Amino acid sequence: MRRMSYGYGAAAVLEPPRARVPAASAARARPHPLLIALPFALALVGLVFQASVAIAELLRSETAASTSAFWKALRPVVMQSLWLGIGGVVMGITALKRGRFWISLAWLALLLGLVGLLWLELRLPNTVRIQGATRWIGVSLPGLGSFTIQPAEFYKLATLLWFVAIYGATRPRWTLGTKLGTLLWLLGIALIVRQPDKDTAGLVFLIGFVVAFLGGMRWRNVMLVVLSGVLIGGALVITPVLLSVARNEPLEQQPGAYVVKRVLAMLNPEAYAQDAAYQMLRAKIAVGSGGLWGVGIGEGREKRHLPAAENDYIFATIAEETGLVGSLAVLGMLALLVWACFDSGARAPTRAGRLYLFGLGCWIGIGALMNIGMATGLLPTMGLPLPFVSAGGSALVSLMAAIGIGVALMRDPL
Repeated sequence: MRRMSYGYGAAAVLEPPRARVPAASAARARPHPLLIALPFALALVGLVFQASVAIAELLRSETAASTSAFWKALRPVVMQSLWLGIGGVVMGITALKRGRFWISLAWLALLLGLVGLLWLELRLPNTVRIQGATRWIGVSLPGLGSFTIQPAEFYKLATLLWFVAIYGATRPRWTLGTKLGTLLWLLGIALIVRQPDKDTAGLVFLIGFVVAFLGGMRWRNVMLVVLSGVLIGGALVITPVLLSVARNEPLEQQPGAYVVKRVLAMLNPEAYAQDAAYQMLRAKIAVGSGGLWGVGIGEGREKRHLPAAENDYIFATIAEETGLVGSLAVLGMLALLVWACFDSGARAPTRAGRLYLFGLGCWIGIGALMNIGMATGLLPTMGLPLPFVSAGGSALVSLMAAIGIGVALMRDPL
């Protein structure tokens, strides 16, 4: 059979031309059932342990008997349940449309994501700043009070859509428009870095890079991107140190010093036990004290001392209360979800569908590895959620929407 190249450099994918899928085999183009079921299962697991953290907070409160204390402790769980319902509706809506419709909105998604990030950069009304980070836009609704939306989470989905729109074509072309779009995308990453949220910025970059690589990026461009990433990462660590020496000032006074401290804390956590390594050490204690079966759901102790136990460090809570068995179960569910993305992508009827589902699988897999690596002390402290499990409405809804679009792309005709 004649083999043809998509004609986009040495790394271009070679494959035989696909014939139109006959009606008898149309069932093969359905998404893997786990692609739909596992996001809800993981979200329910997350709700269980978020409730465990909330109950511990309630029992610790001196005014636990008051209605206000009760609502304050359980409100995150209630809000996450509402977000899960919204995410389910969003998944259903996105799955109903043809996938090519969502790919056609890639430019709009990219621009809307930039608007949200610029809103934060300019400190426009309802911008929320927490512990020195400006990452959220506050919204108030009657009866629910105020809640926040994190534009950077939706920028991950915009990145996936935009790169699939470029590389999903049989012969991707770098026109003036796509070059401008790339510059705008990089501007978005720079705005995320300035929030500051270098961890999310790194994940957004990796999502775009993975899709471009799978789509046939030239090898020389691959090497250029990898080298640029290494140099930028090194500069983020070295620059505060050089500024400290040049200005003869303490490292803590230099911009971006927290990145250096997190790396140093990972290498020598005991030296920073009351500072940058506090969360890491608490998380490692939680993971280690779980043993084989755990101390029991609701019985964990470290979650009372661990900041962000319901979102960034929820895996530590799971490990302590369910042990190695529960930890492996959650890891297995995440691994199965990534595999379901890849399996569906391998059977997708279009090139855009294949790239999207493989990119989605990498988004979930890399995000999970970064979060779990942080919780176990293998990586520096990061502000990245565990996909579908951690508390956070923006992260959950954006991922649910991404799953729905993946389901829609499976139904696209050739």
